[in-house]
Amino acid sequence: MASQKKNQEFSNIIKSLKQNGRESEVETRLVLPLIQLFGFNNENFRDKVSLKNCGEVDFVCYVDQKPYVVIETKSNSVNLSDPNGKPYLDTKFQLFEYMRSKELNRVPFGLLINGKNAQIFKRKENIIFPLTEILNLETNTDKSITALKKYLKKPFQYEESFNSAIIAIYNNKGGVGKTVTSGNFAGVLSEKGKNVLLIDLDPQQRDLTDSFKIDHKKMDSSTSIFDILLGKEIKEGIKTIPIKKNLHIIKGDERFDSSTYATKSISLSMIKKFRKLLEMFSSRGKFDYILIDCPTNWSFFSKMGVSVSDAVLIPVNYQAAQAIHNAVQVIEKFIPEVWYERNGNGPEVLPILFNNAYTDQTSKKHFDDVRRDEIRKLTKDKWYLKLFDEVIEIKHHHEIATSLFLHIDQNGPSPYTLKNKNSKAFKEYEDVIEKLFGI
Repeated sequence: MASQKKNQEFSNIIKSLKQNGRESEVETRLVLPLIQLFGFNNENFRDKVSLKNCGEVDFVCYVDQKPYVVIETKSNSVNLSDPNGKPYLDTKFQLFEYMRSKELNRVPFGLLINGKNAQIFKRKENIIFPLTEILNLETNTDKSITALKKYLKKPFQYEESFNSAIIAIYNNKGGVGKTVTSGNFAGVLSEKGKNVLLIDLDPQQRDLTDSFKIDHKKMDSSTSIFDILLGKEIKEGIKTIPIKKNLHIIKGDERFDSSTYATKSISLSMIKKFRKLLEMFSSRGKFDYILIDCPTNWSFFSKMGVSVSDAVLIPVNYQAAQAIHNAVQVIEKFIPEVWYERNGNGPEVLPILFNNAYTDQTSKKHFDDVRRDEIRKLTKDKWYLKLFDEVIEIKHHHEIATSLFLHIDQNGPSPYTLKNKNSKAFKEYEDVIEKLFGI
């Protein structure tokens, strides 16, 4: 009853805010009471916190003197309801910049709020992504305030437990190293002590599954992702196949080969069901990272993998201009489609990974020039320009004996990083993961 009364108070506050009012009104009349509702008092929150090289953040709430929630407030005249709109994107990336600042680079939660809408973001290591959809404070006040309190209520003590991050590895072009990246990322992450689950969603090749040379008896399972997506109850479970103690895989399913399913429409209920399955793995604390190897083309399987993810990593072939074009298509067309369907609830796009890069100075200059010119034309004045600007690259792709960047010995094929921790390849992937994930 007390909770309902408190939510009604917030409903009255939201209704009374002036249309096209000032940001300061939202801060004083709505945000400050919310901070108190979350359990923070004058001793454990600060307003107008100056950050070196980042400007000034509106509010920071602390637990055990460590930043716990960063709040970015806007006037209710700023449209935060459209996940593809410039006002929303500018505000979201502003919040991300604060959360990645030197002073706040371990803060687990961020909140955007403008009196009409609110959204919570969370951190997994260095990756920041939505925890909720864009909440409507005006028409769903009770539900929205309850969600805000559920996630942002001050805990008894500060703990750095961030559960899983679900990452889809996708480009709309083949031959850019999606499977190679999935396997080798998993190898490095597992060597660094992270628990990793790989999901092979490729309906045709299943190269990721085949790369581990798994005993076929271990691969038998009564239920697969195929069954889950087409209606089987989650409670029957999916068997993960252990590669090593902290690395498992959910195998590709040969039934995905049917052209019937390649063009099948995706419903929000399918996305929620698949997401629920992955969150079950997360909530049990079994996996730190869930990596989804998606097929080429924007089909049922790739769209499903991207739609359930927290973040998307887009590999491109350094030497193929078309791969850059395809990456831009993914960011400009396909990702916004998912943002719209999920009402802003992810996935975020990680910096572009350039595979098959140079190994000598002549190649470096040539490909740098090609990449710079192509990217300049495609990304000028776009929000995603920074995704290409960060130099995230794998330089030694062609030095490995096989075209798939997989290592083969008497025990069969395997991602190279699982077999040779002293190689240049392992070190490069380790460096890339440090840049992207902050591990």
